[in-house]
Amino acid sequence: MFPPKKFIGFLLLSFCLICLLFTGCAPKQASSIKSSGDPAYENTKIAIESETGETKEITVAELRKLPQKELDEASLTRSTGFEEKFKAAGPTVKDVLASMGINIQDYKGLGFVGRDNYYCLVTPEIMANRELILAIAVDGQSALPEDLSPARLCIKGEFGPYWVRMVNKIILYKEIPKKDITSVWIFKNLAQGIAPYPYEYFGSKDDAIELAQIFARFDNVSNKAFFTMKSADGFLKNEALNMVSKGYYLKVAGKDAPMNISPNYKLGMNVKYIAWFSTNADAVVFPEEMAKLIDQEEITGVKGTSLEKMLEEVRVENIGSKQFEVIDVSGDSVKVDGKDLTKGILVNKNDGTISVVWQDGTGLKPVANLMRIRSVK
Repeated sequence: MFPPKKFIGFLLLSFCLICLLFTGCAPKQASSIKSSGDPAYENTKIAIESETGETKEITVAELRKLPQKELDEASLTRSTGFEEKFKAAGPTVKDVLASMGINIQDYKGLGFVGRDNYYCLVTPEIMANRELILAIAVDGQSALPEDLSPARLCIKGEFGPYWVRMVNKIILYKEIPKKDITSVWIFKNLAQGIAPYPYEYFGSKDDAIELAQIFARFDNVSNKAFFTMKSADGFLKNEALNMVSKGYYLKVAGKDAPMNISPNYKLGMNVKYIAWFSTNADAVVFPEEMAKLIDQEEITGVKGTSLEKMLEEVRVENIGSKQFEVIDVSGDSVKVDGKDLTKGILVNKNDGTISVVWQDGTGLKPVANLMRIRSVK
């Protein structure tokens, strides 16, 4: 005798529910664990390099065997304003290093280098507050395209320049070299006499100044230092100095200027509207962008940027206990106690000069066109 139709329906429904239950409970496998099937691709190596030059290597196949993390909604904003969205999967940088016997907490910074020589330093603040993922699968592709492979750094919450493509080297830094800024320059006046290079940017040829020629005008540039840039909207980025000392430019005219630019930079990974940059001992200011970064103050009816706040912004230390020399392009100078820098402002004048105005009663001589502010012993 056959079971009633209702009983058969109950059995079918129960079977379907059991199948769904077991399917739902099955662990989801990350797309990054699946091999591309290409032995040459799977054996592609990423180098882990210490400051002393000692190198270890790990292959893409070995990365797949580590615990995997997935970003279902990876998104970043390029400096062009374009938002890029994709899915990504791969091991954390912490687990990659641990698999090689390296404790990430022993290091103060990590430098990520792409096959195109693009470089980005990840600072201690980012290492402490963000999860760094080395993606080896993007949008389900186990073999990344040429412009991404062998891996892509993903740092959720950071801007595009930190999402390094084609990562093939990670540099470990025990210490981040300390800066001791002793001179703060005005870029336009510092660069006077340097012939600009017509750099093509989105179909326009704009004036650009080679950074090496700026460095040549500094007294002391350490190869161990980091090159730091900060934009008018507060975005900060560090580069290894040896990465910017040749074939690297600052575009000073046209769209998005001032902006760093180089053949090794994929457009959209640049820092635009740079307010200042620095090496180990020198900082250079773009006054118009600095005025957007720092609230303006008024002295004798004129608005400008506080000299003290400008020096604080570019990381000059112990300002109040130092003596400074405020130097005009003509070579004339005014000696000022650090504590008196609160009484002076930097003013962008309509004729293109950058003057210094002091409060009444200071007895300090105005500076017609500032070259630099230098700390003196």
